[in-house]
Amino acid sequence: MPSNPAQRPHPTAIGLGDANAILSVYAPHRPPQAPYDGLDQMHPFAAGELAQLVTATGNHWRKIFNLYAKLLHRLSPREPSWQDCREQRLLQAGSGTALLFSPPHSTPSESWRLVMGKAYAESCGLHLLADLQPLNGFDWSPSQRLILTPYFDYRALSNARLDNLYRLIDSQGGCQFPL
Repeated sequence: MPSNPAQRPHPTAIGLGDANAILSVYAPHRPPQAPYDGLDQMHPFAAGELAQLVTATGNHWRKIFNLYAKLLHRLSPREPSWQDCREQRLLQAGSGTALLFSPPHSTPSESWRLVMGKAYAESCGLHLLADLQPLNGFDWSPSQRLILTPYFDYRALSNARLDNLYRLIDSQGGCQFPL
């Protein structure tokens, strides 16, 4: 566990990926398949597990993982393509990424936190944050490094909007992903 308290996982973090993520996406629901639908802690993907989940659950989850991988690859282009990034790094232990199903906490963080979907952000009360401001087509809280994004769907989060999201994160210092 890192010595920096800002990088420690939230005590109620439930989801997929790295417990010490520096780029977390909060989703309003879970994949409808065991064991993912009953998780009560963080579960990092093993090699090949993401592909198996997508095969079992279909296009909806494929879109979410593809958009997350495109953003990760843009922020940290280690693999030759975003597809390789998705298969080799996204949501695995040590990747610095997480897809969380527990509600986002509203405390300052050194990590970037993206809340997927306007309705979900409103249900969590995040649209009421005092320092929420628009930038590059997103609402974000600079003090909390929290960004309210459209739902991860190709129409709502097009490649152009994904580029704007990248530019917003990059303009604020980006992300320093683990090796």
